[in-house]
Amino acid sequence: MDQSTTPSEPQPVPLPLPLPLPLPVPAPAPLPVPHETVGRRTRLRPGTEEEYSHVHRRIPDPVAAALRSAGVVQWRIWRDGLSLFHLIETTHGIAEMGRRMSLLGAVDPDWDELIATLVDPAEETQADLPLVWGMDQQRQFS
Repeated sequence: MDQSTTPSEPQPVPLPLPLPLPLPVPAPAPLPVPHETVGRRTRLRPGTEEEYSHVHRRIPDPVAAALRSAGVVQWRIWRDGLSLFHLIETTHGIAEMGRRMSLLGAVDPDWDELIATLVDPAEETQADLPLVWGMDQQRQFS
């Protein structure tokens, strides 16, 4: 056999230099924030339906800011006659939200006084609503 027919050894492929160091490391995904969603029912005093709806077109900015700082992610209210249905989503639960709000003290005493004239304060007119069924994009739950 002559040299022209001798199989040659594979040659290493040169790597382009220099390599960027350190190599970029992807940032870790943010940890999920725990959320709790609750439903509540409250009742209005008779004759206050329109005023309640009117004053809730936009609540005072300091009250909204205090609710957010206490952990409110979302709060929605629906009204059926005198009945109010609240859907409240918080970062760490409704009890923690209440605790944080109590630490803030009276944010807007005039707002608190106004709402007290519109909402029926009787204990039996307020209730937590147990979840019966739910669905999101991935699953059903109860």
